[in-house]
Amino acid sequence: MSISRKILETKSLCQTICSLSQNEATQTEMKLLYFIDEYNNCSPQILISKLGIRKTNLALITKKMINSGLIVSKKGTYDHRSIFYSLTPKGKTMLNEYLESLDKIFHEQDSMLENNLDEILKYLNKKI
Repeated sequence: MSISRKILETKSLCQTICSLSQNEATQTEMKLLYFIDEYNNCSPQILISKLGIRKTNLALITKKMINSGLIVSKKGTYDHRSIFYSLTPKGKTMLNEYLESLDKIFHEQDSMLENNLDEILKYLNKKI
């Protein structure tokens, strides 16, 4: 099986597993919560590059999430035109509950799998 086929199958299986969680947020919203948490004071540019979505789509999703009380947007300290996002306590709780439900699925964590995933993530982050 080629690498591209393996990647496509992995993506499909990961999406299926991630959708098993009983959560009211969409998969895109969960990804946004994750990246905002991962990159503290996350800029729209980071989210656009990590998620591969358009700026207009990001604006619609973040507006919905702000109205839901999951994230807040802040103006830059030096450049008031710049925007940064951070999680609210509600958003952090939702993300943690989601991650805990995924951890239950992978409760038999294999250190070899974890190390391989770390290497894959390093490689993919260099490509984006």
